[in-house]
Amino acid sequence: MKIFSRFVVVTIGFIVAIYLILALSLTQGVALSHHKDSQINQVILDANKLEPQNATVMSSLFSYIDFVNSGDKIYIQVEKTDNKISAIPVKTLLTEMLLFSNFPLLFLLTLTLIIPLFVFNKKQKRLNKSITILNSKTDNLLSAFNLDLPKYETENNLARLNHSINSLSEAVERYKRDTETSIFQDKLTGLADRHAYLSHLKEQLSHAEKTDKKQALLFIDLDGFKQVNDSFGHSFGDEVLIQVAERLRTIVRNHSLSCQHPINGIEQNLSRLGGDEFSIFINDLIDPSLAVNVAQNVLHEIERDFVLGNKVVKIGASIGIAIYPDSASSPFALLQMADVAMYRAKTDGRGIFRVYSPEMGSKMRRYHYLLEEIRLALGSNNFTLSFQPIVHVDDCSIDYFECLVRWHHPVEGTITPTEFIPIAEESNLILELGDWILFEASRQMSAWYNAGMTRVRISVNISGVQLKHRDLHDWVMDTLSKVGLPPKALMLEITESCFIEASKNTIESLQKLRNEGITIAIDDFGTGFSSLCTLAELPVDVIKIDKLFIDQANDNPKYNKILHSISELGHQLNLKVVAEGVESAEQFELVRKMGIQCVQGYLVSKPETSNNVGTKVLRTNLNHIAATGTNIWLPENEPAARTKLHSVK
Repeated sequence: MKIFSRFVVVTIGFIVAIYLILALSLTQGVALSHHKDSQINQVILDANKLEPQNATVMSSLFSYIDFVNSGDKIYIQVEKTDNKISAIPVKTLLTEMLLFSNFPLLFLLTLTLIIPLFVFNKKQKRLNKSITILNSKTDNLLSAFNLDLPKYETENNLARLNHSINSLSEAVERYKRDTETSIFQDKLTGLADRHAYLSHLKEQLSHAEKTDKKQALLFIDLDGFKQVNDSFGHSFGDEVLIQVAERLRTIVRNHSLSCQHPINGIEQNLSRLGGDEFSIFINDLIDPSLAVNVAQNVLHEIERDFVLGNKVVKIGASIGIAIYPDSASSPFALLQMADVAMYRAKTDGRGIFRVYSPEMGSKMRRYHYLLEEIRLALGSNNFTLSFQPIVHVDDCSIDYFECLVRWHHPVEGTITPTEFIPIAEESNLILELGDWILFEASRQMSAWYNAGMTRVRISVNISGVQLKHRDLHDWVMDTLSKVGLPPKALMLEITESCFIEASKNTIESLQKLRNEGITIAIDDFGTGFSSLCTLAELPVDVIKIDKLFIDQANDNPKYNKILHSISELGHQLNLKVVAEGVESAEQFELVRKMGIQCVQGYLVSKPETSNNVGTKVLRTNLNHIAATGTNIWLPENEPAARTKLHSVK
């Protein structure tokens, strides 16, 4: 467009220049013809034979000059007298004046014509070359995108460039759309990923704030999915996740919760947050029961069988629900509160849903606080060990010491094991803590063993997490080797529920440890077995009756009968039976009459420091220790109980 405008301006300028030069030449010629030495000769024409109308074109261009026509020539009238006219031929005048007198102007006029044309032509060539280069580059881009341009017969370089740019623009738009879909979509399930989901929540919560609407978020975590991965492999687990995503899509559609992205079509109210965690968002909670209905539907759908090839898999789900604005007012906080409620659902039994309440938030904050404090305590050796004696009923001689971990927090003081041990187990910090406990307990027992207590054992509790993540036999034997403790001086206590879930490899490792001389005990016996007949197949030497039965036996005949049955069962299977939680002389007398061999509880002793154990046991009656390999442990601060125990003896 600019080139065309410049061409028009140059053309108009050229025409004006020609006109000015012609006018100047004609005017100069007429004036010069009056001079006596003029080379321009005038001719005399007969006025009656002239045809002035034929010179009207020239007259209209040069109104101040009179033109006449005689024959086929045009003249400029100089003077008129009667019927005679003095005139000068225009051709002669222009030849004399233009070519000789105004030659520089004529040359300038020629340059004015040639230079613009030359410049224009050069620019045109340069432009064509640039367009050709651009076409080459666009062809390469089109080739990279696997695009072919349609062929046009009349297509020039500029038109081709235009078509190429249009095709590339369309390809870029498609690529942008596909890229956005790829970035914000979970690759496995096709659901919105966490980032896209949080962005959508931000928009929805902002809209809800303006319209005063309530909204809800469901945090869904699969129960038993890890076992599927461990048993069948990750590819099998991936297929389960794909089927879960499809079932959740159906639930979202059936409850009219769908909100698809206008460009990429991704369902924005449903997301896979990561791993086996999903979330559903309800952007208009008209009825509070809607969130509950959706949660119940999700639980029902997830509990249905998953058929994969020739295998049928059953899993479950735990769901946490958070309500906007009651639970939280920001996307991340709302998701976090729903996560807290989900965690509560898992704690309360799995396969259920829970709605967030502030009390849950307090527990979760406490959980994360203690989790970090446990890490710090492990790094700074803030844990200590206490030792509680387990004595024989007949003579109160020490059978073994149970090692118990204690935590004295520098700010909060004593934090009970019932609070921090579950947190350590859930976070797998129990592995590091358990390594320390086993090593320190074995080291302490090694010192007591070398001091003469050769018939006393040290008991260490083993958690289910350690059973899964430790090579039990090598771990225990390596620790004993480092501290120089004989295997016969160690007992491992494993809760009944852990025995139920123990794998075949774990059972085999426990048997190998028994073969080494290590004693294996079932802790909290009576609270977990579905069938007592399996007891005969387990590699155990000791059963420790849960405190619940001891507490209820004197008051409840049924518990009394159960306690008696367990004692009889232990005798029949040649297992040592230990009664936990004996706190009174009456309870002591009860278990003695039932034939239970050993007791543990506050009646005998609270957990003691290693220093107190050494003072009470190793510094008194050394001859008895040398002869028996153990010592007597009697209460020191409870005279009544001490008298009762003496009378029992």
